[in-house]
Amino acid sequence: MQKTLSSIALLISILLLSTNANAETRLTLQASYDIETTETYEYQVLQLALNKTQSSYGKYQLSVTPKAVPPSRLIVEANSSRYENFIFLNSASQEAADALAYARFPALLGIIGYRVAFVSNGLKQQGYSIDSREELMRFTMLQGRGWLDGDILKDNGFTLKTGRNILGLYHMVANDRANFFPIGANQIQGAWQHFNHVEGLAIDDKVVMYYPLPRFFFMSKQNQAIINRIERGLIAAYDDGSLQTLWQKHFKPALDFVNLKERKLFKFKNNYISGIDSSYEKYIFDPFAN
Repeated sequence: MQKTLSSIALLISILLLSTNANAETRLTLQASYDIETTETYEYQVLQLALNKTQSSYGKYQLSVTPKAVPPSRLIVEANSSRYENFIFLNSASQEAADALAYARFPALLGIIGYRVAFVSNGLKQQGYSIDSREELMRFTMLQGRGWLDGDILKDNGFTLKTGRNILGLYHMVANDRANFFPIGANQIQGAWQHFNHVEGLAIDDKVVMYYPLPRFFFMSKQNQAIINRIERGLIAAYDDGSLQTLWQKHFKPALDFVNLKERKLFKFKNNYISGIDSSYEKYIFDPFAN
């Protein structure tokens, strides 16, 4: 009898594995705001992770929302049924981690946490030196109103000014209404191409600021099994080097543009991820590593 029950249990396990391998995983990715979504790193790295796990988890179908979902609606949409298995990539926060399931792998390898600043041409021509944290703290920082980065900078003791719209921010820093407007190091080149028409705008070439700002894939907690698949796929792609190859393709030109290795690095804390699983840290890109 016991042998018969064991045989039945084994058969059921085999059938379940077969079902999982043949089931199709369907996902709907948050659309990009400015370029074709299928051309973005977010889409391609998610596709890579899904490809890496097909033998274990089965086929998949990756769709895109008809239009971009506003940041304030991401958690709401993830917990609704408007889109089938809605998934999005966003900076980690305790709020999102509490409300949703997430893949514990920093999909952008933490590059968004390295911040390079726009400044005014007048300030740059005037000349300034920043050799210590105290000297950096004397400069006023600029961020968009409601941005998490602004809260992080304030928590670290910076004087912060804010603006309402993107174009206005570049005009504000170019006209010395704030000293530094830091954004992701990988974003500087694209931003310069879009906004270098702003009179008086320049790029600081002395420092890079860093605070941990991993970006994770988030889904409803009901989709924990899909998140597990994505996390496993991202790690597999990292381990075999295919993720780094894709990452270099998308980000190396932008990082070469800002020349991170020649800048002085200043590190700051991010209180908004204090409760986040820290296992992601071993995957963070270090531009100063030999």
